[in-house]
Amino acid sequence: MLLNLFRLGMVVLSWSSFLLYPKRSFKRFLPVTIFVTALVSILLILSKPFRLWKVTGGLGSKLVNDLGFTLGPFFAANMWVFKLAYGNIWQYLGINLVIDYILAFPLSTIFRKLDIYRLDRLRPKYFFVIIYSFAIMAYAFQYFFKEPKRSKFFSF
Repeated sequence: MLLNLFRLGMVVLSWSSFLLYPKRSFKRFLPVTIFVTALVSILLILSKPFRLWKVTGGLGSKLVNDLGFTLGPFFAANMWVFKLAYGNIWQYLGINLVIDYILAFPLSTIFRKLDIYRLDRLRPKYFFVIIYSFAIMAYAFQYFFKEPKRSKFFSF
């Protein structure tokens, strides 16, 4: 029960930060956030058959945990990082380096001690490499697909 309140609190707190988020930026960075959330969702789906990590409880707990993390702090953090650092790739990579390092090492240890999840076959350093590579792919996605490029052939 306490873990479910913690998971729900993560989502509510994350989404409440959007009260301060500009509407125009939300529309601008929503596609890239959906893209990277889909990548993380694929990783979450693969975590079960490949035993990458184990969530305390059954399938219901895993779904609540995965959705709570993906649609809560991950979604909001991705939107905020793009808002604050998009346009300066080094700043973007630096912010993601710090956030992904904190998630892969200290937070994974804390979550294991709180019995929320524990990394099983996936070691923290590989977890870090995977989530950091998602950040690089997200930046590339936003860079190449930020605005449709119009050909002179089709312009009127």
